[in-house]
Amino acid sequence: MLRPALYLLFGLGLLGSAAVAETRGWAPFGPTRVEGVPRSLRDNPGAYRPHYRSSPRYFGGK
Repeated sequence: MLRPALYLLFGLGLLGSAAVAETRGWAPFGPTRVEGVPRSLRDNPGAYRPHYRSSPRYFGGK
């Protein structure tokens, strides 16, 4: 009878500590930073050209 109550308290304590860590922004490791990725479209001007679409041919007008 005591064991389910202990499991309940342990689970609530674990969830509570996870909620506190989430709201305060605590993390065991820092955020992963990716180097060499353009920040905007101006840094990567070829991003929206037709050869990036799923169709291999261009079906636009003349």
